[in-house]
Amino acid sequence: MKPLDRVKFLIGLVFLFAGLNVLILLSHLSRLYGVLFLGIGLGLIIWANWDKVSRPVKVEERKKENIAAKIINVITLDGRLRVLLPVGGIAIIAFVILYNSILAETFHLGSNDYVTLMLAGVLIAYNFIPGKFAVERDFAFLFVMLLFLILVVPTTLLSMQGGEADTNSPLTYYLLSFPTMSIVGLFGIDISAPQYNMMRIVGEDGHPIFLNIGLSCTGLYSVAIFVSAFIAFIAIEYKRFDEKVLVLLGIGIAMAWFANVLRMAIIVLVGYHYGTDAMLWTHNNIGEIIFMVWVILFWLLMFKLFGVWEREDGKKPQRSPGAACARCGEALSPSQPSRKCDCGAISHIDCLSAHDDECAACGRPID
Repeated sequence: MKPLDRVKFLIGLVFLFAGLNVLILLSHLSRLYGVLFLGIGLGLIIWANWDKVSRPVKVEERKKENIAAKIINVITLDGRLRVLLPVGGIAIIAFVILYNSILAETFHLGSNDYVTLMLAGVLIAYNFIPGKFAVERDFAFLFVMLLFLILVVPTTLLSMQGGEADTNSPLTYYLLSFPTMSIVGLFGIDISAPQYNMMRIVGEDGHPIFLNIGLSCTGLYSVAIFVSAFIAFIAIEYKRFDEKVLVLLGIGIAMAWFANVLRMAIIVLVGYHYGTDAMLWTHNNIGEIIFMVWVILFWLLMFKLFGVWEREDGKKPQRSPGAACARCGEALSPSQPSRKCDCGAISHIDCLSAHDDECAACGRPID
């Protein structure tokens, strides 16, 4: 990718995740904003990859060594069930409609319904996506499948026990209420917690303000989107999870938690100084801004660590005659066994073994 295309891609990715975040939230912004953000994000990503989009279609098989290929092969019984994926997608749509029309008291599409319908859409479209977009196709498949398993399945099981809105627990207090009150307290504001999931302040006008932490304010949805996207990305880029992946996953979850606590602290401060109306506006809008900022910071970090920005699609690194090992820099020699990566870089086998068989030029594993 060219530098400008990389910027387009990152901004598109941010809008894409922001759109998903709005679509599956229980409240806050209208879901029309979510559709708008999704459209902008997809448009920027397609624009950034226009050279790839405009290339003639040709069959390009997935690399057999990555995690994504293995997972999808298991799900589809080594490809034998791929022909049934559209049927499964249509069945899922029918189930959502029937459930909301017959079993539910009123027809209303909730957060879980939107995630489920996204999964159905990916299943229907999967076999019709050209082979040159195999990476993007597999990413979308794994991302939506993971989001369904991480978000929809547990919250549905919880709702069957009548506990979907119960955030009044010590976990909510120590993870959200307490750190939020600690930040607000730095500004000399008296704040207390009558319940685990509730905070109370007295505004400058002397009126008490109560802030209840509902399910949509816990950061569950943001974390679910992040974890699903992160694992799907690693699955198409790597052939195994290692320490670097786990550390980066932990950093991402910590960033999501801090962003959510910062959002709540800002809401409290606005409520204290400007009243309830300003607090409600901030509650409905500031979250998306903070979400987009931390997504930008994290994906910049991840792309840097995994060498995504350094790769040039379809181009091999320029090497002069008598090239050196891409890992240690010493001259290549017939006396020292070496391997060549798909990107064109050559490394000593010993150097690769010492670095988990990862190519120093592109970061991909070498068989």
